[in-house]
This record gives sequence, structure tokens and C-alpha cells, in this order.
Amino acid sequence: MEPRQYQQNINQDFEEPMKTPGNPTGKEKVFDTKKIVAGVIGAVIGVVAVAGGIVFLLQYLSNSGDTPVEPTNTSTAEPEPKELVPEKIDLQLALNQWVTTQTAANSGVVVYDLDNNAVVARHNEGKQFRIESIYKMFVAYEGYYRVDHDVWKGTDKALNWNSYDGTPYTISLCLDHMIRYSYSSCAENLWQRIGHQKLQEIYNEKGFKNTSIDAITSTASDLTKLYQLYWAHSDLSDESWDKIQDSMFNQSAPKSAGSPYTSNWRQGLPSGFATAKVYDKVGWLGDGNGHWIYYADAAFLEFPEVEKNHEGEKKPARHYIMIALTQNTNYKELVKLGRKIEDAVKTADNY
Repeated sequence: MEPRQYQQNINQDFEEPMKTPGNPTGKEKVFDTKKIVAGVIGAVIGVVAVAGGIVFLLQYLSNSGDTPVEPTNTSTAEPEPKELVPEKIDLQLALNQWVTTQTAANSGVVVYDLDNNAVVARHNEGKQFRIESIYKMFVAYEGYYRVDHDVWKGTDKALNWNSYDGTPYTISLCLDHMIRYSYSSCAENLWQRIGHQKLQEIYNEKGFKNTSIDAITSTASDLTKLYQLYWAHSDLSDESWDKIQDSMFNQSAPKSAGSPYTSNWRQGLPSGFATAKVYDKVGWLGDGNGHWIYYADAAFLEFPEVEKNHEGEKKPARHYIMIALTQNTNYKELVKLGRKIEDAVKTADNY
């Protein structure tokens, strides 16, 4: 408050004295003294107020020099481009067309769209089948987990003999060969290290209610869940995931393996796809004469990005899990199933 205004307010608190000529009366003397005192107080308060204002101004100017004010950006920032997610394709019709050529009870199939987190085709997904060597994918996930979390050392010896090329069978090499070449000795050794009951308990806790690893049985639904774990690999290292993908993709069996099925690891679903990359693990039980009692195939499918389709549109890459479990069905039928699924995807994206 300014001193003059403050003085005026004080005067309004007193009655105006009557003035007479000559010397002032006693009341006038008292009043004059009060006016003087009030004026002095007002002046002092004014000086203090002005001094305070000056100090505040100096501090403001000093702070303003130390911390420059950022200019206001009135322009609207452009949002970051969102990752292009492909539109979901319903592949049920393609699966149904294949099922009509089969004995319906002899197969269980799931096609799961990883980009849209949705099942896009299913048939008998809850029916239990023998999965044969696909049990090795349950062992492998826990094995890689133990290596990544320093429970096991990948360099430790696993088997007392060497690989076909003379390389010692370490835990890490066994984890590779049990997927790449479906090498049972490696899988059984690591399974024993984990403990059969312990491995089952691990997957029971993860919610695999329809899988018995000891009985080598599971469902298309449970195997889809297992492959979702692999895809997310939240508790595995990226290095381990890279190794797993390589083992599932490059699967030509060595000639020295001596198996009647050498080089046939990709004769089922992988042979049905010409455009998609197929990361696969197969399991089978045959009589050696071309009759397949059980044939199980579990794969990741990766359809490449299309810069321009027939209409000039860009189509993003697509990723699927595909599980096919069969009984008394020739593997060639899975080749036909793969072709139907691929044709349906390419038709939808107008390749």
C-alpha cells in the first residue's frame, strides 16, 4: 500500500477539530502530534515497502538471468507413427475345407494370429493326442531357462560321446540338437537332469492342464500356449531365442545320423508353405513302412511384408502359431493343410 493512501486512511479514524485564530488549543496540539506520528509511521512503512519491492525485483532479475525461460512452442508435435498391425484374417473356412477331407476325430488343429492375439482357426483343440518328439520343446524351454539363469552352465558336458562332427555334447549343444535333429539322447539326458516329476510340476503351475509329458500327450490348445511362451520369451535371453529359432528353421539332418527319416524333418507342414518361413518341430510314430500312427507338427509361420500387392497396397508381415496333431493320417495331408492356409492368407492380402 502506498504511504499517501495509508495516511488518508488513518485520518479518517479521527474527528476533524474545530480551528480558531491564534494559538492552537490543547486538543489541537494533541491532534497535531498524532498527525506527525502517523505521518512518520506511514513514511517508514512506505520506505520498507519500496525497499522490499526493490529487493524482490533484483532477485527476480538475477534468477531470470540464471535460468532462461524456454520459448513457448505453439506448434503441435506430430505423434509417433504407430506400428502397422495387419488386419485379422479368419482362416476357419480354409481349415474346415481340409477337415472335410479327413476323418474329423483324427486331428486337432489351432492357428493362432500372434499379431492380433487371437485364434483364427480351430478344430478339436482340446482333444489329447500323442505328440511324440514335440515333448522335447517342453524340455528345451526349461533347459534354456536354466542356462540363462545360471542354474546350469551351457559348457558342461551332457553326454559321454561326441556329435557326428566330433564336437563334445555339452548342455548347449544338446539344447540345439534336440530341436534341430530331434536327437532323443540329448532330450532324455536333460529331462533326467531336470527330473520327470519336476518338469511336469513346472508346466502344471503354468496352467498346462491337458499335457502329460511322461505320457507324451497334449492338445493343440496346450501346445499353442507353449509356443506363446516361446514367442514372448520373457524369461529367456534374446540370444537363446535366436538360437531356438535357428534350430527350428535349419533342420537338415546329417547323413551320418543313420536314421531312415534323415532330411525328413520338414516333410509335413513346412513343405506346405512356399511363401511363409516355417520354424518347426515335428514328432511322429510310424511303422517304418509308410504308415504314420501319430504325426504331430508345431510351427511358427512368418509371412513376409509385401511392399505392393496387386492393388498397390503395402501389407505388413504376419506371424502365426500353427499346431496340427494327427492320428492315422499321412504327413502329406499336413502338406495340403499348409497350402490351404497359405492360399487363404495370400488371397486375403491380394498377393
